[in-house]
Amino acid sequence: MRTLKGLNNNHLKTTNRGTVLRLIAGGRVSRTDIAQNMELSKMAISKIVGELLDEGYLTEKTIESDGAVGRNPLMLDISESAPQAVGIYISRNEVSALLCDLKLNTFFERRIPLKDETPEKLREKIFELCDAVVDHHEKNHPNNDLLGIGVSSIGPIDPSGGIILNPTNFYGICNFPVMRELEERYSLPVFCDNDMNASALAENIYGIGKEYGCFIYIGITNGIGSGAILNGRLFSNESLSIGEIGHTCINFDGPLCSCGNRGCLELYSDMTVILKRLSEASGQAAVTPEMIAGLSSRPECDAVLRDVAAKLSVALINTVNMLDPQCIVIGHEGAHLPEKYLAALDETINRGILASQYKTVRILRSTFFDRAPLLGSACLIFEKLFSGDFF
Repeated sequence: MRTLKGLNNNHLKTTNRGTVLRLIAGGRVSRTDIAQNMELSKMAISKIVGELLDEGYLTEKTIESDGAVGRNPLMLDISESAPQAVGIYISRNEVSALLCDLKLNTFFERRIPLKDETPEKLREKIFELCDAVVDHHEKNHPNNDLLGIGVSSIGPIDPSGGIILNPTNFYGICNFPVMRELEERYSLPVFCDNDMNASALAENIYGIGKEYGCFIYIGITNGIGSGAILNGRLFSNESLSIGEIGHTCINFDGPLCSCGNRGCLELYSDMTVILKRLSEASGQAAVTPEMIAGLSSRPECDAVLRDVAAKLSVALINTVNMLDPQCIVIGHEGAHLPEKYLAALDETINRGILASQYKTVRILRSTFFDRAPLLGSACLIFEKLFSGDFF
């Protein structure tokens, strides 16, 4: 398990409390497990745990032993009365929303399709969904505080201002102040980020990435983007275009991309291109991501998917050489790619990277598939709690 070091400093008490909650939310553990992971004394951990038990964040359960001599161990878990969060995901095709707890259990989820939107219509649909989530919370979970609303969205997005800037193919909507709109209506904290960063957070806290301190999340959807977890934290800076791996040039003589450059990766390997090529190869009028596995057994479709993997590997080799991750997580609709193509990516990338003689980069499938950005929207709130910002 990846170590989350605690900090022996009174001023960082809230950070340690958040780290304890994060470890328990990711999987029920004992005080001893937490002390070893955080490299703090058992006494320090017991004090933090005691406070969180008193405040209703945690509960303690006895686990039945397997007959071995000794007392049955006490394991810590998130309390049923612990706070919850609202998550909203804005994609090109729909808006979705959910209510979930600190263990990412979902209690309510709803979505509304998007088509020919205006800013006013988009606002109405977001409010309709959020109203439904808040109403469900008030009726069914009145004893659980609502921490806030997390919003993941197609980019580019200004996270600090909570503004969806100018996404391509998004009905001409730009500079949409989603954070301000939600804060004014619900009087709750609102945090925003792009869908790739939110998905990377979901994998980092709850998914396959929680065992790794350094990984790259690659979301293959209508476009290709990425989020980076470096040294256990989501990587970000003042730039609003980090992670645009889909606009990595893999063929300088290639076709013109919407970004103005030529031969960008997503012209060859995003999900819309993959499905179109599979439709043409198979003769089927409509192909969905869920159909990829079944079609992959057909030679003509297998050839398409192997070509997609080969082109993806070009960009991913460059990414590994620059960021040196322990693994790459393939997500969004790209998680539907069958194992043999992930294995092909694994082989090609580890043969081509500069450090091929010294390390192996694992190619993994997202735990959450295309639900990662929606679940990740709630993680934008939980990450603030786990960082100590809500204490």
